[in-house]
Amino acid sequence: MTTTRTTASAVLLRLLCEEADEAAFRAVGAEPELVDEALEIRSRLAAHRRREAALAGLYETAGDLASLRDLEDVLQAIVRRARTLVGTDVAYLLLFDPEEGDTYVRVTDGITTDGFKTGRLAAGTGLGGLVAATAVPYHTADYPNDARFEHTPYVDGVIGAEGLVAIQGVPLKFGDQVYGVLFAANRRVRPFSPEEVDLLISLANHAALAIENATLFEEVRKTAAVHERLTAVALDGGGPTGLATALAEVLRGSVLVLDAQDRPLAAAGAAPPERAALVAEMEQARVRRSSAVRGTACVTPIVAADEHLGTLLFVRGGLDASDIHALERAAQAAALMLLGERTVAEAEHRLRGEILDDLLGAPHRDPEGLRRRAALVGLDLERGHAVLVVRGGNHGRRRRITELAGGHAARSGGVVGEYGGNTVVLLPGADDPGGAARTLAEALTTATGHPVTVGAERAAPGAAAVVEAHRDAARCLDVLIALDRAGEGACREDLGIHGILLGPAGRDELDRFVRRTIGPLVDHDATRGSDLVRTALTYFTCDGNLGRTATALYVHVNTLYQRIDRISSLLGPQWRHGDHGLQVQLPLTMHRTAG
Repeated sequence: MTTTRTTASAVLLRLLCEEADEAAFRAVGAEPELVDEALEIRSRLAAHRRREAALAGLYETAGDLASLRDLEDVLQAIVRRARTLVGTDVAYLLLFDPEEGDTYVRVTDGITTDGFKTGRLAAGTGLGGLVAATAVPYHTADYPNDARFEHTPYVDGVIGAEGLVAIQGVPLKFGDQVYGVLFAANRRVRPFSPEEVDLLISLANHAALAIENATLFEEVRKTAAVHERLTAVALDGGGPTGLATALAEVLRGSVLVLDAQDRPLAAAGAAPPERAALVAEMEQARVRRSSAVRGTACVTPIVAADEHLGTLLFVRGGLDASDIHALERAAQAAALMLLGERTVAEAEHRLRGEILDDLLGAPHRDPEGLRRRAALVGLDLERGHAVLVVRGGNHGRRRRITELAGGHAARSGGVVGEYGGNTVVLLPGADDPGGAARTLAEALTTATGHPVTVGAERAAPGAAAVVEAHRDAARCLDVLIALDRAGEGACREDLGIHGILLGPAGRDELDRFVRRTIGPLVDHDATRGSDLVRTALTYFTCDGNLGRTATALYVHVNTLYQRIDRISSLLGPQWRHGDHGLQVQLPLTMHRTAG
């Protein structure tokens, strides 16, 4: 009996070494208790081997994370290893799409149908959608007949076409972030052990870590690339245009750069963002001083200390955290760039103001020094210029008008500054000062939304000629405003009879003509405080209609009759009629334009 038991034990040991199946153990004919003990040892050895294989697989996966740089290679290795270690027919991985709000198939191993490889899964639907929505592992031995899951024709059709039956899915989770779901599946009914679920969870954790590392690496790469490009832009003096172009190229999207008043400074990319669609996000970014995201668009404020300098608007499909971080670094560089440009502009503005003060106020004090300093801002006094004097009707808008006029003048090599309460523009060449005035008046009126009036005159070479032309251009500007032509541009030649009388030879004669014709009215108003000059001019403007004249003067018609009688007593009863009327109306207009 002892010999027989010893022989049976030896046979069972040999079967254990050969990893024989259960039937071979039962066929030995040994005592049932001895066979059961051998089978238990066999089961433990098999479990031990599986744990060793799993640990080896996890170790190899960790090595992949350290050696493989491409995220696609790492994910493919994890899915392939999941299929091998769990022993399933297929394995696949779905990633979350924040733009669409669902998951999509990213990597597969053993999958044969194209519909499965390009499939998408809404949150909550099917086993995978439930895992993605709850971040909890789920598994089933028979998915088609498992009522725990929300079955849809699309999901069941894709799974049915691939022939999958047993499925287990675990979340790809890193911290509180769920990136997707890792699956292992069979084409037959098959339960999954707790050990297999734990193994898949460990592999999913490795996949989540790989995605997190890849995200951080991409963020660092993008930030470094943005920093390198923006440094080159700053050194090359590229300004907002260079900034927008660099961001669009590095981040592969579309960019719009706005100033502090939300006016466009530069744009780049195929389809720059629409400001009107992002008003709420722009306000949120301004208040919070941090990026605001809406769909595929990111709004990043440009801030220096407590000052809001502008905004970056960026649009691209698949916008991620690395893009946002890169944009915030770009906003810091943009702040330095805008502050530098403003400092330079302010210095140039002061220099031009000083030169204009010297040129127009004291051109004979140091003509040679004035010529040299003028050359520093691009003003060549040895050539002719068109001198334009600009007024916007509001002192608070003068700085804005000067800035806009500066951009306009820069395209033709002109110089802009402020003098005598107006903006002064000097444009090289004096062929068509009236046309230049009209073009500038239209551009500035459109840009500011308010009437901007421009008077112009041509200047021959030399500082003295510029001074004289400035005086005539300013006088032309006053006449335009006096004639209710605010928002227009003109030179003296465009003013007809007014321009002739404004000429050097006509000014003294104009004064004498006015005195000779309507002097009594002017003297009466000056000594009595009356308003006879304006009354007479309004009468002619209203074509002699007494009712319209009284309305325009805001007086009763009886008061108008009294004024008309007083004017008749001073100028004679014919002052309103025929040639006499023309001889009175003209000096009245001249007196008005003279201020």
